[in-house]
Amino acid sequence: METVLKALLVLSLAASVFGCVTVGPPQRIQDAVHTANRYMPEYVAESNKALAASEHPDRERLTGIGTRLVSVMKALDRWASGQETNQKEVNP
Repeated sequence: METVLKALLVLSLAASVFGCVTVGPPQRIQDAVHTANRYMPEYVAESNKALAASEHPDRERLTGIGTRLVSVMKALDRWASGQETNQKEVNP
């Protein structure tokens, strides 16, 4: 019985991974990611500008978090729109 359960677990996991690889996200998820990506750079730029003008003790760390968040949203948008490939990006 334990062997059968382990086999079912492995098959379920394999089917889930295969499904995630072959099927893109639903349209509403693609739209949400695209919308977030469209506005995120502006929000982060404004936040970073306000942080730079402030005396916040963690402004450099928070500015970096915002910059990385923009990069993440761009990558998510490329993935959601099917533009992201499994190849490594070439940094200019």
